[in-house]
Amino acid sequence: MSSLRFLLLAALVGLALGSAGHGVHHLTDTDFEEKTADGKVWLIKFFAPWCGHCKRLAPTWDQLGDAFKSSDKIMIASVDCTEQKDVCTKAEIRGYPTLKVYHAGQAVDSYRGARELAALKSYVEEKAKTLLDVTTE
Repeated sequence: MSSLRFLLLAALVGLALGSAGHGVHHLTDTDFEEKTADGKVWLIKFFAPWCGHCKRLAPTWDQLGDAFKSSDKIMIASVDCTEQKDVCTKAEIRGYPTLKVYHAGQAVDSYRGARELAALKSYVEEKAKTLLDVTTE
């Protein structure tokens, strides 16, 4: 009985860690337009789960989400193009991962720089300063 209890506890801990509240918003076909039109700056990763480059970027993307999870100006998001086909078609996604900035419901830029946390963070902060004409945290 104690081994069953241990397995149950381990499973619950695994579930809790797996949903550890990264600041990455997962957008869908049904909520994409509404959420990206909210006046905030959205840096969005369009990806496919099978993509090797996407898998390598995932931990950094989670860290980026954590860095901005309390921001009221910058949102970090992802869209799984294998499930959210309408959004990815409208966004004209041709390869994975594709990183785009959205503001006021419109795509305003595509990111083509380094995939390190510092570079991504600096990029989105500069975009927010430009688009919102304010300083960020």
